[in-house]
Amino acid sequence: MSNDRNDFLPEVRNNAWWSGDSRMAANGRANEAILQKLGKMERPDLSQVEAVQMGHVMQPVIGRLVTDRLGLEIRDADYMLAHSREPWLKSHFDFITTDGKTLIEAKNYGAHKRNKYDVEANIIPSDDMAQLIHEAAVHGVEHIYLAVLFGGQEFCTFEFHITDAQKDELVQDMAQYWARVKTNDPLPPETVEQAKLLYAQDRGGSVLATQQIERACLSLKQIKANIKTLEEQEEQLTVAIQNILQNNSELLTVDGTVLATWKASKPTKRFSASLFQSAMPDIYEQFITESPGSRRFLIK
Repeated sequence: MSNDRNDFLPEVRNNAWWSGDSRMAANGRANEAILQKLGKMERPDLSQVEAVQMGHVMQPVIGRLVTDRLGLEIRDADYMLAHSREPWLKSHFDFITTDGKTLIEAKNYGAHKRNKYDVEANIIPSDDMAQLIHEAAVHGVEHIYLAVLFGGQEFCTFEFHITDAQKDELVQDMAQYWARVKTNDPLPPETVEQAKLLYAQDRGGSVLATQQIERACLSLKQIKANIKTLEEQEEQLTVAIQNILQNNSELLTVDGTVLATWKASKPTKRFSASLFQSAMPDIYEQFITESPGSRRFLIK
């Protein structure tokens, strides 16, 4: 099926488990993907992120590098497929060889990620590996390459044979997460943000703490005290350095090494609600909405 840009609309993304969701699960963020599909957490808009835009720009370049480096005849795989037996498992693709037997996943990463990859040992991070297995399972192929351009300077390829056992294991693991989407039963919160979303209502009442939770409260209280002390020290040291810099941009050592900078950022434009209210109070009032109060977590 040819790739339709509507494939990326939230209602489409939320009605299947995609390779990007398997990446999130491999990164320990499965619940984030589940909550996004349930509409409880907003999916970030990455369309204007320069790194994402450059990934699209560099994809054809990476394709040509694959042909030159590996001698493979490839074509764009600009389409979406669903798993032959599990229609909820779907994926998009980058390239495929002309014989239809080998997929190529193209990545354009910053140089800072290079140390997570070992070309000689053919080792890649778990999220990349999960995506490769996912794509191979959906497309029904065994052979797949990860082609990565690091920092626009170093091109590396990693070759994998994906076994049926690997595919089955991934499908089984992801099926557990998809079941939670279909039953509207997310995992227990993994972050404070998720806890606020899932436990937004204060229904009163009390619960008894276990010994483990009592210790957690004491530890958290001590951590918060340490953070406050460190923040006070941070402010004191920051002010001391800023008093030296004053209106200058850089703080240097005698050999010219930059220790700190204090530069003006580019000017930004933002909407001023207070100015709008003073200029058009009647119209302003028409757009006022009331939001429920948020819960405040305190350690006593």
